[in-house]
Amino acid sequence: MNHESSRDHQHPDKLSRPALINAPRFAPCPIVLWRLRGSTDDLCGVVIETSFGYAFGLELDRELVLLHLQPNLESLVSYAERIESALIKQGWRVIPETVGRSH
Repeated sequence: MNHESSRDHQHPDKLSRPALINAPRFAPCPIVLWRLRGSTDDLCGVVIETSFGYAFGLELDRELVLLHLQPNLESLVSYAERIESALIKQGWRVIPETVGRSH
């Protein structure tokens, strides 16, 4: 009687897949560049450090709705300033920064 291992009977796609490593990932808090208020929600421009470098993010009512990788911090700041200016021209209002307020 021929007893083949159960692995030999698995689907071919499952044979070569490596096991996932369940290591905790460090997710740093975003750095808020600016805050704007719209008619119903607040919008924040944030810097997020990623494993690829830095990214510009937009958070609408504290939910990340856009993440755009940038080649360096200078490009990120320039991009964020252009986005902020365009939004202000469209009617978004600047929320003044208050001391001691956390994100």
